[in-house]
Amino acid sequence: MRILIAEDDELLRALLSDFLTGLGHAVKSAENGMELVRSALSERPDLVITDLHMPEMAGDSMIAMLDMYSDLSGIPLIVITGATAAELGDMGIHKDIPVLPKPFDFAKIVAEVDRVAHRETL
Repeated sequence: MRILIAEDDELLRALLSDFLTGLGHAVKSAENGMELVRSALSERPDLVITDLHMPEMAGDSMIAMLDMYSDLSGIPLIVITGATAAELGDMGIHKDIPVLPKPFDFAKIVAEVDRVAHRETL
């Protein structure tokens, strides 16, 4: 599966990328939402994993921008964040988007990625 990760924390971005690559996925990463949108336009990922609090373009703005492109609007998303439930509500994060609180359990990432992969094969 082609996965794009947006995470401004360099160490966490590298850990996620290495972990998912080790599971056989093709992973590209970005340090902010704007960089991820540019990559998504050329890479056409099967899944986006994103933080919400990032410089240049936060995750909620990035999600809104992806929705503006008809060929990117259906890409499944997983949000990893330290944001509170109230902050998520204020950001308008759709309830269908899985949100994993930081610090997160890698097993939960695997479960969500597997769920998306299974949906892709149907």
